[in-house]
Amino acid sequence: MRLVFTRDLIPGMLTGGEVTDVAGAVKLLKQGICLTQSQITKLQNWGVPFLYLDDGTDYDRIKFSGVDMIKINFAKVYQEIMHDVGHMFRYIKKFREVPVMQMKALADHKISLLVETIGALDYLLEMRCHSEHTFQHSLNVAVIAGVLGKWCGYQGEKLKNLVLAGLLHDIGKVVIPLSILDKPGYLSSAEFAIIKQHTAEGYQLVKTSQQISQDVKLSILQHHERMDGSGYPAGLAGDEINDGAKVIAIADIYEAMTSDRVYRSKMTPFEALNIIADQMFVGLKPEICLTFFDNMRNYLTGSSVALSNGLEAKVIAFDAKEKHVTRPILYVQNGTCIDLQKEALRIVGVYG
Repeated sequence: MRLVFTRDLIPGMLTGGEVTDVAGAVKLLKQGICLTQSQITKLQNWGVPFLYLDDGTDYDRIKFSGVDMIKINFAKVYQEIMHDVGHMFRYIKKFREVPVMQMKALADHKISLLVETIGALDYLLEMRCHSEHTFQHSLNVAVIAGVLGKWCGYQGEKLKNLVLAGLLHDIGKVVIPLSILDKPGYLSSAEFAIIKQHTAEGYQLVKTSQQISQDVKLSILQHHERMDGSGYPAGLAGDEINDGAKVIAIADIYEAMTSDRVYRSKMTPFEALNIIADQMFVGLKPEICLTFFDNMRNYLTGSSVALSNGLEAKVIAFDAKEKHVTRPILYVQNGTCIDLQKEALRIVGVYG
């Protein structure tokens, strides 16, 4: 059998085993199915990162590049964790109780592997799909928060707590009606008021746990508070907000913007960072935002992108004077360079 990323599938390939969704809960295809384009699209929409093909090849003898192996291992671990997280979130929804020790073990021993992977945010983008599952968003936020936390100097138990906070930040949504969570359009003021209850509901689920630190509890409660006092649930401002909550807030925004939703398509990292930049001196902590931008420059340099005029290009540099990461210098396929600070063009797609 041969492992192939879903984006590389072509019609006519044969599945080498049963294919399920990322949570392992829904059976999508049986073994030995000859893939059609419709089925490939379905797999991509469900967010299946890879599958095994039955092509008579001995998988153990296949030679992958070092980068391919890192990506494959990331996808494997991600899918395993997704299955576990989905199971735990369904447990929380049913019993209104958080399996704390299992969640901590996931954050400390498995999600930490994703956080420590070089190129984690690149690979995470490839795992994104149309999904209204709170547990998938929570796993992604845990990884992004862990990476951002490392960039901000978090380490040891402090970093573990930040990853756990990212994993648990939206557990309060298990009590929110799906008709509101999955609504394909704008929420009414009454519906948004119900959504806003998820921070306090999540805090209630963990507040008596002796195994969860106060920092994690406050990050769950305060990740929608904003530096200028415009957030919820308490309208806190500045230093009144827990430091971990400030990191989770940025990870939460970035993940939400770069993932597909039923009411909109995902944004590029450049668009998401632009939104964060707009909030940097209002609701978000500037120092954390600037750390995020500085490191994302390194992440995005070398990326292949699609432009609004139909051309493809590669990110080669960022102007040292530019504060943000939204308008880099590009090398275009036709051999010319474009400075997006001087051109009325947009990046509409990123291919890694």
